[in-house]
Amino acid sequence: MRTFFVWLALSVALVAPAQADQTDKRLDRLFNQLAAVRTAPEASALEAQIIDIWLKSGSDTVDVLMSRAEAAMAAQDVATAKKLLDAVVEMKPDYAEVWYRRAELLLLMDSQQEAEADLAKTIELEARHFKALAIAGRLAEAAGNKAAALAAYRRAASLNPMMEAAARRAMQLQEEIDSKPPPI
Repeated sequence: MRTFFVWLALSVALVAPAQADQTDKRLDRLFNQLAAVRTAPEASALEAQIIDIWLKSGSDTVDVLMSRAEAAMAAQDVATAKKLLDAVVEMKPDYAEVWYRRAELLLLMDSQQEAEADLAKTIELEARHFKALAIAGRLAEAAGNKAAALAAYRRAASLNPMMEAAARRAMQLQEEIDSKPPPI
């Protein structure tokens, strides 16, 4: 374990400022294309390109740590994944995808409040993060905040029209809100 922390300290020293994932100039074009898709295969291909860009932090060190965190999650080693993601957050706090990945992990760990904070940070850094918006919608809905859930689902579905579950849930919530009698 000591070797891990020595390696981590060395990694921190090697990280240089670089273009963050969410500022890549290709994203505007990809999001415009995604908003206009008509089929799920088209959407999947564009989603994959967007996520690929989001995963590239601009730092080789951060990218390696993210890859190792993903491998740890796949191996169900949540403790290691959490340490790696925490390290990346410290190293590159303007990297939206690390906040999103850590939010996913925190949800698996039943740390909903922390996950909500990480999702908020993800959306603050990358307002077009449709996956973060969809999860934020679910969490808002579970907390009873239908208006926030509706807004999140609508935004996710407007960014990615093939997020049919989010679009469907937005329509259902709108109907629920519209059919609720006004307070007296």
